[in-house]
Amino acid sequence: MNIYKFKVGDRVVYVAFGAPNEGIGGTVVAVQKLPNASGTFGGPDFYLRVILDTAEVIEDEDSSFLPENDYLTQSYIPF
Repeated sequence: MNIYKFKVGDRVVYVAFGAPNEGIGGTVVAVQKLPNASGTFGGPDFYLRVILDTAEVIEDEDSSFLPENDYLTQSYIPF
């Protein structure tokens, strides 16, 4: 069963710890599903291409992003 956390057009915030762009919002422009490299543990990895509001392009795992509304309302647990 494939469950995509994000889809193209979603507003997200980059929350990768310690990244220079941490806390900046943007729009998802591509979602790519990559198989698990080990083939043993976990499911496929989903990578997002996001254009940030600062006009920078970020490509990272979906776990490095939060929906913008969750970030603004702080309705997430960051640990």
